[in-house]
Amino acid sequence: MQATAQLAEQNRDTRNSLLANTDWTAMSDVTMATDMATYRQALRDLPTHSNWPDLEDSDWPTKP
Repeated sequence: MQATAQLAEQNRDTRNSLLANTDWTAMSDVTMATDMATYRQALRDLPTHSNWPDLEDSDWPTKP
């Protein structure tokens, strides 16, 4: 596997894990805070980031 593809896969795995850790906030009986919705959207948008897949720590969104 090419290094760039491997890095992209690792970043997707990390992103998916971070999303999974906040899935409970998206349940139908929970009102999601705006900052949490923004965070989750930023995680989903990471593959379109200009530095993808060579993300810096500062490119990752901060969990509210």
